Amino acid sequence: MTDTRRSFLGKLAATTATLTLGRFAGAAAPASTAKVWATGMALDITFTVATKASGYIKRPFVAVYIEDAQGNTVRNLTVWLKQDRLNPRWLAELSRWTRQNSDLVATISSATRNPGTYAVSWDGKDDKGKLVSQGDYYVVVESAREHGPYSLVREKVTVAAAAFKKTLTADNDIEAASVSFGKA
Repeated sequence: MTDTRRSFLGKLAATTATLTLGRFAGAAAPASTAKVWATGMALDITFTVATKASGYIKRPFVAVYIEDAQGNTVRNLTVWLKQDRLNPRWLAELSRWTRQNSDLVATISSATRNPGTYAVSWDGKDDKGKLVSQGDYYVVVESAREHGPYSLVREKVTVAAAAFKKTLTADNDIEAASVSFGKA
């Protein structure tokens, strides 16, 4: 009876190992077949900040970045905030960006800007400089002002080899936003 138990446990262990290795091998296959970002292409993001507001308008904090489908930051494109303090009081107002990226403030931020229309471009690289694969991404434009409104524009774009243009939905201080994918 001990031989039967041993042989059963041996078969069980072999089956478990085969299934586990097969699962890892199957998970690795799709990653290797994913198409890499098309060479020479860029995603251009244009947005307009608070031009219709009246009275004294403080310059907004703005973050423009790219997220994956799970909401993780793939690439920080620009962050504007006042840098007169190590931990600016109003930085937390950029709540979505701050949640994952607050430790990057000293290295990627630049001065705040007046209301107006601005453009940034994404070359298909992540924050580590590695080219990402084609697929679905979220373009995020987030803004907040001291004693002012919070704005969040977050929309999905599908990046492949074909060029496209898309108008994004405006929100409060982000009066207009659009993306275009094409030759850099």
